[in-house]
Amino acid sequence: MARLALVVLTFFALPAAVSADSFGDIDVTVESQPQGSATHGYGEFRFRVVNRSATSAHTVRLSLPQESYSSRGEHLRSVSRTVEVDPGKAVRVSLLYPENHDITGSGMAVAIDGRTFDRGVGLSLSSIARSYRFSSSGPLILYSRAVDPHFPDWIQRAQFGAESLGGNRFNLERSDSSCDAWSPNWLGHSRYDGVVVTGKDLRTMPAEARSALGRYVECGGSLLVLGGRGAPLPFGEIREVLPIAPLTNLWIGFGQLHVTASEDLSDKMLGEIQPIFDSWLDSAKPWQRAKSAAEANRVFPIVEDVETPVRGLLVLMFLFALVIGPINLVILNRRKQKLWLFWTVPVVSVFTCALVLGYMAITEGWAGRSRVEGFTVLDENSRRASTLGWMGFYSPLAARGGLHFSYDTEATLQNGEPPTSYGYRRRPTGGALTLDWTHEQHLASGWMTPRVPCHFAVRKSELRRERVTIARGSDGLPEAVNGLGAAMSTLWYMDDKGNVFKAEAIPAGGRATLQPDPNPSRAAAMNPRAIYASERWDSVVARVANNNLNVLRPRTFLAVLDGAPFLEEGLPGASVRRSASVVYGILKEGGDGG
Repeated sequence: MARLALVVLTFFALPAAVSADSFGDIDVTVESQPQGSATHGYGEFRFRVVNRSATSAHTVRLSLPQESYSSRGEHLRSVSRTVEVDPGKAVRVSLLYPENHDITGSGMAVAIDGRTFDRGVGLSLSSIARSYRFSSSGPLILYSRAVDPHFPDWIQRAQFGAESLGGNRFNLERSDSSCDAWSPNWLGHSRYDGVVVTGKDLRTMPAEARSALGRYVECGGSLLVLGGRGAPLPFGEIREVLPIAPLTNLWIGFGQLHVTASEDLSDKMLGEIQPIFDSWLDSAKPWQRAKSAAEANRVFPIVEDVETPVRGLLVLMFLFALVIGPINLVILNRRKQKLWLFWTVPVVSVFTCALVLGYMAITEGWAGRSRVEGFTVLDENSRRASTLGWMGFYSPLAARGGLHFSYDTEATLQNGEPPTSYGYRRRPTGGALTLDWTHEQHLASGWMTPRVPCHFAVRKSELRRERVTIARGSDGLPEAVNGLGAAMSTLWYMDDKGNVFKAEAIPAGGRATLQPDPNPSRAAAMNPRAIYASERWDSVVARVANNNLNVLRPRTFLAVLDGAPFLEEGLPGASVRRSASVVYGILKEGGDGG
């Protein structure tokens, strides 16, 4: 149900935000657009598509931009989705695009039952270009319409002269719609480094929109609730009741929640709301410096050697020229068969091409390769799994099917370039990219180049049933059942008294008795929020495996898995898959837990 709500929601009565564009039996209305200038996450356009026909269903394809202004350099050529609209019904459609790519142009193309209309829906995308965004722009904050209009003044006054902000100033954007019309897609909030709502907003917004806010926080976002006493928080039953002081701060998954007793911050100075500012900066920190393709492959290699064998190719070209030229002529001249040049030259050329292809097939094969690593917070109270990770792909040939991700995954291509002396980022040297949301998030073309590794930093939030069951055994020691769907190489568990237990080599579905750990981690204590802000997502698995990461709290476990069950494959048919992951589990309140 949640997955269906991500992109298309069945129609329920709401007034149109603006007048609809009509295309035969179909009306298309723009309901919301991205606000402010973001440097990461996904921007979301939301549309309402109405079929006025009482008898005929229609297949509607929406694609933006209709006319692209980008002719060179890496840019989004097409972001599209196809939906079926039954007679007399309406659907809501979301088109999302990654913010770290240019998408410049105008209009959205509309095709109905295969027929594309000459005119489209009026949209301007000229301002959505990452190439010329100033690299030092501050975090982007969205606040709801119910928040006091003087909120930006309060923030500006509090942050005035604050050296701890490092010169950053917050970009505050007021929502153009009320919270009851906010998106049910967590990806639609991923571009914001902070979201500000009131307790009344949480009480009135639909459950799907409230859940999307919760998933946004669990994936590294920051949520500030003004006047939140007794508000229905979107984090499971354990989060419903909070001891609200003037300001309560909690980390939730990889994100942070702030709740104030009052909606009025007019008398708050920097020292009192510094935790909120720090949280906004932490949410933006991993995206302030995107890795280039070469740097990403250096820290997260997919194959050992991706260098072009220049010396070998030069030797082969020299031998080819020698054989096809002088040697061929000398032999044919001695045999007095110079006319044979018309068939000997093609034969030698075909043999040389076959030799090159055979060498490539022997050394690399025909199929692609992938590497996946992730860190997952699995909260049994909300039954949600929130994952940070890296995914790398390599293919010796063009990946004909493209890359595939779920509706719940934010995939950020590591294609950053160093800034120039003026602080602007240079345009990457890639090409036109296409993205389709019809059945999944399909990165259809342009994202992978043969023999060039590509890497994605990923965030994901979804409902999952996997869990680790921990109960006290007959000998008094805790026993664990591995229900995570992959073999565990190591499992640590901390009971409610702070004692740490450990077990190794637990197969999927297997059971093991945990023994007291004689050498618990001496690393400094941290929480998943600190892992998110550390920008070192690519090395989390190694750090945990080497016992250099301490996140355990009472009634939690930490498992190193020989696989990544909480992340998709990405590249179907890859011949070599290297995957590993870490799961930080929060046991259900009131359970046995050993």
